[in-house]
Amino acid sequence: MRQQQQTQQQQQQQRPQTRPQAPQGQEKPVLEFFHQSGEGKFKKLTLSVSERGGVILRLFEKREDGVKSIVFSLNRTELITLSKEVEFHLMGVVKPTPANGSGRASVVEFFHYSNNGQFKKLSVEVFKDGGIALVLRQGEKGKPADAIVFSLSRGETIHLIEELKLLFYKRV
Repeated sequence: MRQQQQTQQQQQQQRPQTRPQAPQGQEKPVLEFFHQSGEGKFKKLTLSVSERGGVILRLFEKREDGVKSIVFSLNRTELITLSKEVEFHLMGVVKPTPANGSGRASVVEFFHYSNNGQFKKLSVEVFKDGGIALVLRQGEKGKPADAIVFSLSRGETIHLIEELKLLFYKRV
């Protein structure tokens, strides 16, 4: 009996530690939030791991003209910055910047700009009850931007923060 247990332990130690991979070119979501409103409309947030160890935030919104999606990639530094800034806000350590045009104060913003004039911006805006709004904008310089706003309750925000920290420390 004891010898059988030792053999099993040796076999387990010899097996390579692998995690399931998504097919190449496709991200494997590690976290999803889905909110549905009346009239068949919905919003969805997915968080996936990028090949370089960062995360890919994807917001979906069903509109009258179809489903709109905006994607924003965060590198590892941005990933931990997002997690820590939102966590510090929830703890009351950091006060958000004054309210912007939406009427909500901002905790952190990320801006990515390409040489061809296109940009993407992620703003994390806060509600008084501890929830946040993830505001993703994309567009071209000099033209109106397209945006999707995804609100998270305080509990969902905490879950998001913890998941971001796990992804950073696991170095997936």
